[in-house]
Amino acid sequence: MRRLWMIFLLRQSTALRYSIRQSPSFRRGRLPLPVRSSVHMMKHASSDASSEMWAPTGAPGSLERLCSVSLRACQLMNPLILSIYHQLECESDSNAGVVQKLKQDNSAFTIADGLVQRLLVEILYSQISFRDIVGEEEDECHHVNEDTPKGTLADDESWFTVQGLTIPTDLRPSVESTKATIGALAATHFLHSSETDDGIHKCLGYQHLTVFIDPIDGTREFSTGKGEQCSVCIGFADENGKAVAGVIYRPLSQPKPTWVAGAKAERFAACDFGRDKVIHSFDDRSAAQVHTNIDENKKRGSLLTTNGSISPFVESLIEELQTERVKSGGAGNKLMMLLEQSLFGNHDDGGRALYIQDRGVSRWDTCGAEGVLEAFGGRLMKLTTFLPETMDGENAKQTNNYRDTYTYLASQTNLDFIPGVATITKYNCSPSTKDVQGNHKSHDVNEVKPYSNLCGLVAFGKRWNTPEGIKFIEKAIERAARIHLPAFD
Repeated sequence: MRRLWMIFLLRQSTALRYSIRQSPSFRRGRLPLPVRSSVHMMKHASSDASSEMWAPTGAPGSLERLCSVSLRACQLMNPLILSIYHQLECESDSNAGVVQKLKQDNSAFTIADGLVQRLLVEILYSQISFRDIVGEEEDECHHVNEDTPKGTLADDESWFTVQGLTIPTDLRPSVESTKATIGALAATHFLHSSETDDGIHKCLGYQHLTVFIDPIDGTREFSTGKGEQCSVCIGFADENGKAVAGVIYRPLSQPKPTWVAGAKAERFAACDFGRDKVIHSFDDRSAAQVHTNIDENKKRGSLLTTNGSISPFVESLIEELQTERVKSGGAGNKLMMLLEQSLFGNHDDGGRALYIQDRGVSRWDTCGAEGVLEAFGGRLMKLTTFLPETMDGENAKQTNNYRDTYTYLASQTNLDFIPGVATITKYNCSPSTKDVQGNHKSHDVNEVKPYSNLCGLVAFGKRWNTPEGIKFIEKAIERAARIHLPAFD
């Protein structure tokens, strides 16, 4: 009897192999898959999201645990992000606007922005009691009525509409499965430790933290076929508004997703840049200091800039630093490029990578980046810190709220506003501000958005983070500013 059973199994296996070999997909060199986008998804996501043996690092309640689980959520969202990206690639003029649109300030918005933020806020972090959560797409995400019971048909259906955009039918199973896997992740690794005032059990180890989320940093690149330059940025700040930890995840980098995560206070720093070696901890002694002699290092290293136009100030700065311009999109992506060059570049070239910008990004772009960069021994600071007082507004360094890094707290007004520094633009002005033409410098905090970074930024890795290195950067910035003042727009 046992022999007959084995013969039956052998025949079944042979038949299965034969049926697969006869399929057109097999003859073309790949196994049959339900839809073409699944091929695209599995190529990138299998190494990140398929492992059943995953376990978080860090003790419960630690920043490392928070970063570890947040990173895992990004990996679990990867197939959904890839599917939406594939839809954008295939979107023709006849059906344009199905999965993307323009916001009021003419910046790009896709259903990926809305879904990723909602999955993080309403599913992953629903188990945690934070001080606040601030996301870029708060005004763009569709939220079901608070009176709608969770798990009902109305609640489920609300996930299929994002700011007037309807989720395509073929993406809905992926939305549902991603919700389920991230919900299970949160329930397993963010333990219900106490009951809140409203009777809901939540993890209370992070009540002092504010979370800043950019669900798809570099949406313009994501929607124009440059997805390798976009990232998911998650930052955590303490009760004083200081960035203390972060995660940056690039879902579309080749040949696989890449990421960085860190929390300086816990000496936690981890990264995977798609190389043979994945760094799980960072030794301060392993990074050599950069050499700042211009003659010896002429035209070496890089200054990371936007893909678009740069200001006359940045053009002058490139000359003063005697470095090469490297174009790329997304603040999170540029910070990862800087960190990769800092860690793996040769001492003369890679260590000289800098990211200096006088044009505005926002708190959700830089909170996670600042937390990660500091964990690896670098810094992210305001550009105004490096300017003489006569160049950075109305006695900026004398104001009570002046600090050399941005303040990451939920607020109705901009906590780092300096009168007379920022130029009003359609990207940084508040909805009530009408005058966005010309070279209008703002002297009223109510004219600007609360989370715009109005003071520019200077970011550098460990090799620059010495008194000599910082002084070299400061002098180059001062010389460039004497030629052309920073735009701060």
